[in-house]
Amino acid sequence: MTTPEVDKRAEEYLTRKNLEFDSCLGAGTQGSVFVFNIPSQKLSRTDQVAVKFHNREVAFNRELGVFLRLRDLQVIEVAGHMVPQLLDYDDELLAIEMTIVSPPFCLDFGGAYLDRPPDYSPEVWEDWERQKSQDFEDNWPHVKKILAHFQTFGIHIADVNPGNIKFRR
Repeated sequence: MTTPEVDKRAEEYLTRKNLEFDSCLGAGTQGSVFVFNIPSQKLSRTDQVAVKFHNREVAFNRELGVFLRLRDLQVIEVAGHMVPQLLDYDDELLAIEMTIVSPPFCLDFGGAYLDRPPDYSPEVWEDWERQKSQDFEDNWPHVKKILAHFQTFGIHIADVNPGNIKFRR
């Protein structure tokens, strides 16, 4: 469920970028993600983008930092999982525009940290690992490889769940 404030910013973004609303991909604690259509000059084709509107500036800045790092390093996939590409952003509207990816993918970097992991106690890390192992079941070893690969870019992902690291069915 989006908030009226997010909806207002999304409408402003639509107007500024001359886009058309298509659907809402989801809403969470950090923000809401919408699919917008890019009207094409060719009548038979419409391109789409995803735009995430953050609820808080700190999460926006954290995720934007990750997207800028990925762009600078020209990362399009990690361990066989596609990564959305940064297309544009708006500091005022706390909006990040990106490509839409299909599984297998890695996305949602609002809970990621640049250049250092979060300052969790060893006990918290143990609980985190135990929970993630349960969440991902047989895919957990591959998820750990993905996370290690991101760490080589200086990106430490703490918000890991089967919704933001998806595998082929």
